[in-house]
Amino acid sequence: MPTLAQWLDRIQALHPKEIDLGLKRVREVARRLGVCRPAPLVITVAGTNGKGSTVAMLDAILRASGRRVGTCTSPHLHVYNERVGLHGQPATDAQLCAAFDRIEAERGDISLTYFEYSTLAGLWLIAQEQVDVAVLEIGLGGRLDAINLVDPDIAIITSIGLDHMEWLGDTREAIGREKAGILRAATPTLCGDLDPPVTILEEARRLGAPLRVQGVDFGFEKSDVTWRWWGRDGDGASLAWNDLPVPELDLLNAATVLQALQCLALPPSRECVCAALDGLGLQGRYQRIEDSRHGAQLRVDVAHNPHAAQLLLEKLRRFRQQAGTAARVHVVLAMMADKDQLGFHKALESAVDFWYIAAFAETRGLSAQALFELLQAQGAQVLGPHASVAQAYEHAMACAAESDLVLVTGSFVTVADVVRHVHAAASNPTPSDSVR
Repeated sequence: MPTLAQWLDRIQALHPKEIDLGLKRVREVARRLGVCRPAPLVITVAGTNGKGSTVAMLDAILRASGRRVGTCTSPHLHVYNERVGLHGQPATDAQLCAAFDRIEAERGDISLTYFEYSTLAGLWLIAQEQVDVAVLEIGLGGRLDAINLVDPDIAIITSIGLDHMEWLGDTREAIGREKAGILRAATPTLCGDLDPPVTILEEARRLGAPLRVQGVDFGFEKSDVTWRWWGRDGDGASLAWNDLPVPELDLLNAATVLQALQCLALPPSRECVCAALDGLGLQGRYQRIEDSRHGAQLRVDVAHNPHAAQLLLEKLRRFRQQAGTAARVHVVLAMMADKDQLGFHKALESAVDFWYIAAFAETRGLSAQALFELLQAQGAQVLGPHASVAQAYEHAMACAAESDLVLVTGSFVTVADVVRHVHAAASNPTPSDSVR
């Protein structure tokens, strides 16, 4: 049997398009595999930002309450196996290879994209594990995304921003319409956006999907060390939980998660919620990474659009408040060519002192020279351009004081490159790696 690496090379080359939106082909293969209903309960999560955090919190709380959970997410940060979670652990190479082998046996002459293979593999493995709940993240849009072949019992739409505009439209209303494609008639629906596009509200009314909206039907209040959630129980009665532990993830998404869980026939107890959320984080979401060679604090964040950058800005402001006026923020930045680099910079510029510009080895990546010139024209304090993200990172650390923050951001690839570099340096120290 081929290895996982060989399978991934093969499915990457089989379809002429990286993205081929539509459900007809993938739904037929799913029908043959018997995975159109992979679990007794299905929760689907769409949105521009916050999907990964929402899935992570749902997974943790449901497992803390004794449920068997399977997850599908994308993209992965470090290894492909992260895309399929089974009982809190990534799928093994052997499991994924078995799934691809089964898909090949059933698809016949139907052509599938890389993402469609991933979706079907995840659904098949979740079905094989006989989990209680499947939590499925929409990869792109909603209406025509492969995950949307599955009818959810609960539909969640997180925040809506401008991203993937070449596929979804260039306004929040157009993008909201695509995201609303996951809604179903009479299916509980949550929207975590404080200012939801009117198209989501209209689609919910058209379908008769009961919709609860952040800031109207549920929400949160943050104190110094805890937070308060308020919302409604399954019968619609007002409900509030005080003194909840603060996760390492955005409370905007946590509030949506708690409201979604109230839609379950047996919602988790407050004790299970507290146990799961206490200190819960997610790889690549303002994650702190230790690099013993350097003194400055290192954080990595996969934000790659202006809306995500706005959320990141709040974290940088908190850092400045806590660290004092002498502390500086150094940002290592590399981005895809099809992203809004100017919008990303504009969202963060008020909290950033220096930008270290780089590029990564991806065909969709923007060259370091182009990104450097783009930000330089905006008056940013740019350094570089650097040949690699690792080189930009080392330059940032060399310039940073111990009280400073070095933030690596702009793409999943940017973050992955630095994390690999730091781990490699820790595994193979050299004399030049000594702590400054």
